[in-house]
Amino acid sequence: MDFTAQRRLRAVSGHLLGGVDREQSSRLESNATAGEFVSGQGYSVVLPEKLNTGKWNVYRSAHSPLKLVDTYPEQPEIRTLHDNFVYAVDTFRDYKYLGTRIRSDGTVGEYKWMTYGEAGTSRSAIGSGLVYHGIPKGACVGLYFINRPEWIIVDHACSAYSYISVPLYDTLGPDAVKYIINHATVQAIFCVPQTLSNLLSFLSQMPSVRLVVVVGGIEENMPTLPSTSGVEIISYYKVT
Repeated sequence: MDFTAQRRLRAVSGHLLGGVDREQSSRLESNATAGEFVSGQGYSVVLPEKLNTGKWNVYRSAHSPLKLVDTYPEQPEIRTLHDNFVYAVDTFRDYKYLGTRIRSDGTVGEYKWMTYGEAGTSRSAIGSGLVYHGIPKGACVGLYFINRPEWIIVDHACSAYSYISVPLYDTLGPDAVKYIINHATVQAIFCVPQTLSNLLSFLSQMPSVRLVVVVGGIEENMPTLPSTSGVEIISYYKVT
């Protein structure tokens, strides 16, 4: 065991209640340096290392002080976000999962629901579509919309097909979107018609982008890119 591991083990062991069999009990003492709330409730323990900046401590759950939790005790087969969603689809296939309640005229209506099974089908369609269009495993995929079921579904597709989802925050303005896309070398972007118009205005400045997927259809008056741009724009059906 190296020196860092030994220090960590000693620090965590110091939180264990004196006189209690450490192999049989995981109860921990309150620690005055752990922050007022979590210390008082015994939710966390303080590890010996510090963060690089500031005077902040590094914490670990009181329920697993010696190692990170990488699965559920009741479902040891669930180890990733993909595993977790597959389990939910298999277990709750016909249960409501994602709901939308905004009508096309902008008024608030009744919820329209997608089930776990429907979301799973859409996830597979999106993920396999990215593979079909040549987006390589491990590529970054941009999400350029908010508060939509498609955001969650595309994120599930990224988990299932080994892509990296990259949120693009329209509220930060076009310069921030450009920076994020170029910094992450985003190759595919999912957006809506409203954000596509912004995207097209500076798409030529983002050479890594190869595919733009417009959720909900493309408006008739939407501008198009010249064929020499090398970027393909396709319309994806509205999943809700």
